[in-house]
Amino acid sequence: MCPDDMTEKVKHSRLFLWFIQVLRVCGRELLLVFRDEGVVIFFLLLNAVYPVLYALIYNPEVVRNEAVVVVDDNRTAMSRDLIRRMDATQEVAIVGYAANMQEAQEAMHRKACYGILYVPRDFSQSVTRGEQGHVSLYCDMSVMMRYKAMFTALTNVTQAMGGERLAATVEPVLNMSGSIIESRQVPVGNPAMGIASAVLLFILPLVLQQSMILGIAMLHGGSIERRRRNGGRDPMAIEAGVGATIIGKMMCHQIIYIIPVIYVLHYVPLMFGFPQYGNILHIICLAVPFIIAVSLMGQTLQAFVNERESVFLLFVFSSVVFVFLTGASWPRYLMSPLWYVVGDCVPATWMSNGYVLMQTNGATLYQVSHHYWMMWLQVPVMFILAYLVERFVNRRRYRSWIAVSEDNPKVLTRIDLAKNGVG
Repeated sequence: MCPDDMTEKVKHSRLFLWFIQVLRVCGRELLLVFRDEGVVIFFLLLNAVYPVLYALIYNPEVVRNEAVVVVDDNRTAMSRDLIRRMDATQEVAIVGYAANMQEAQEAMHRKACYGILYVPRDFSQSVTRGEQGHVSLYCDMSVMMRYKAMFTALTNVTQAMGGERLAATVEPVLNMSGSIIESRQVPVGNPAMGIASAVLLFILPLVLQQSMILGIAMLHGGSIERRRRNGGRDPMAIEAGVGATIIGKMMCHQIIYIIPVIYVLHYVPLMFGFPQYGNILHIICLAVPFIIAVSLMGQTLQAFVNERESVFLLFVFSSVVFVFLTGASWPRYLMSPLWYVVGDCVPATWMSNGYVLMQTNGATLYQVSHHYWMMWLQVPVMFILAYLVERFVNRRRYRSWIAVSEDNPKVLTRIDLAKNGVG
């Protein structure tokens, strides 16, 4: 056999052994996941319950016929027309009149109403003189949807009345009929104009990201605790190369998250009637680099975990930060350059925005290709970071623990006891 054939055979043998290591790591990681109740809660139960819980909190998405009391100090035909139009809207129901603001406030304190419409004494006179008329709306802010509904109704009514007054003023001059500008509200992507349809679609990918990061961190914390009890060695670990270890764990996470991804991104919106204009196959394709990037991100962040319980202190609070970075509550283009760049480094930012475009606007995978390729760009970057953490942080720590425990076998046990307040 020639040397070239021998070299080629050795290469194939090494590649085969490396692939076997990857499969062994993946299999052992699957075993560790389903033997750990805490990790199962994060990987499966959290994904099953949290999206439904969030949707129920925002259900119903919109409010109708919110009770409003009127304080009409003007008492003219114009003020009565304003009140009738408000009562005719689907958002507001006028439940009565109050003689003054004090009486109206008492009705709000009794929860007989959730808003007060105040028409001042000079309302019609100001409008007749061509000046700006003022109307005040006082809302119960305990539920933001009530404020939104009342404010929307008042805005639509006053704009309609203002447009009619303007048309009546200029019609004799321009010899026209009808409104100068016809205003029509056409909601795009969110026909119900509901808060859940606007916000929850951003949050669903974040639930997947946070559950995976918490589960990966808890698995690492369990490994750290086993190593402290066994002289720096984890009896449940598979001896494999750094790359094989990282890819094997990533394969495990991909397998586990097949069902949660379909459930969270497809069936939860289906159950609650959220916008679903996206193709499920395109959504799954978009989720593939997202899950890979999140897995590698979790394996990078696990360097900060020393115990299983520390994941709650280190990563749970970050959910709120990630929500803001996606642009769900504040547009990304208005963020400072620093936070804009930080948001670009988070896989959920690209997944959430691409997912929302698909579900609300019917975008295809090609139309969100920028988000898709940005997540694929994150994959090699996250892999390099995870490789550095595994090789130069985790394994160096394990070797030092093994060396220390060989000199004094009880050192790591004492450290573990001290961390738990014993000894």
